[in-house]
Amino acid sequence: METLEGVVVVGGGPVGLLTALKLGRAGVKVIVLESEACVSPSPRAVAYMPPTIAAMQRFGVLEDIRKRAVYCPSINYRHGDGTLFSTLEWSAVAEDTEFPYMLLLGQNHVSNVIKQHLQTLPNVDIRWNHRVESIDQDANYVTIETRCPGGISRLRARWVAATDGARSTVREKIGLSFDGITWAERLVATNVFYDFTVHGYSRANFVHDPLDWAVVVQLDQSGLWRVCYGEDPSISMEEVRRRMPERFKRLLPGAPTPDRYRVDHLNPYRVHQRCAAEFRRGRVILAGDAAHATNPMGGLGLSGGVLDAEHLARALISVVNDSASVKVLDDYSVDRRKVFLEFTSPTATQNFNWMKESDPAQRARDTELLTHAGTDRAVMREVLLSFEKLNGSSRPAPPLKLAA
Repeated sequence: METLEGVVVVGGGPVGLLTALKLGRAGVKVIVLESEACVSPSPRAVAYMPPTIAAMQRFGVLEDIRKRAVYCPSINYRHGDGTLFSTLEWSAVAEDTEFPYMLLLGQNHVSNVIKQHLQTLPNVDIRWNHRVESIDQDANYVTIETRCPGGISRLRARWVAATDGARSTVREKIGLSFDGITWAERLVATNVFYDFTVHGYSRANFVHDPLDWAVVVQLDQSGLWRVCYGEDPSISMEEVRRRMPERFKRLLPGAPTPDRYRVDHLNPYRVHQRCAAEFRRGRVILAGDAAHATNPMGGLGLSGGVLDAEHLARALISVVNDSASVKVLDDYSVDRRKVFLEFTSPTATQNFNWMKESDPAQRARDTELLTHAGTDRAVMREVLLSFEKLNGSSRPAPPLKLAA
């Protein structure tokens, strides 16, 4: 059986790859186990807030991501008919952050950038097609059994970082509950080629309507956009496809017919608001969606996951390289769980409820609040600065100094 005096990262998405990158640059030996054959081609998450962008800089990957990403200086709020009623401008926090903007880029592109950086590190080994089958741990090691192309493989390591998504096998195997709710609505994420900018749309738009609520954001520099809307969870996939042109006629500005846009991808899915009972059990520590899952309204899921990766890697480096007390891992677990329960989940929940509110009186109050935030720069600044809570209580580390 192979033994690693370092860290196994289970999950090859952006959270896992960033965790491996920071560990690897600190000289820690790392093995990444990913069940898929390569980086997932699905764009999935797309939005990165200023504190997440700052973390990307500290990881040393920001410049490469920025070359591919869409710069987003504002967020638009619209009614179901497309009418603009409020705009929040990131310039309102220009004196508070080095990054007064959002970046938009499908997480598959982000993962590929990180993978390129990882390939320069001889102490990091990414093993694709390795699906975790079982996990056992004692006082000194975690033993992982995986199914891979060569059969069954066994590996033991000092520590395991579980970043294998909301359906985390690792979380299940170590017996941690994933408490919360599944939203009644089914979301339909579509990637579509259509020029929203000629209709005055921002790069990021929230559409508030009891029926036609949606998120419309640009995915990359190719002209591909994400249109995510709600659909009846009881209907079939065929019915979702059949109804899509009529929904697009209402949702897309200009009421286009199908010959005026091209759908690149369609994915109906259910969304959850859940959190693990704890983020550390013994020598296994959770991060990203393996630790917590949220609805995507506001782009807080991966934005928080990136900061999980930074905080977890920093804690593991202290333990592995500097013989720090494992208390730093407990501190990570408590702090990142608190960030999710006290900021990420309530904020995403509020965003979702705002968007689909059906009571006319409440909708009027919500619209008034958002309109006020769009006209009062002090309120706008306060709203946008709230995203700094994603950092938690730990102070950000300085940017990495990379070797020439």
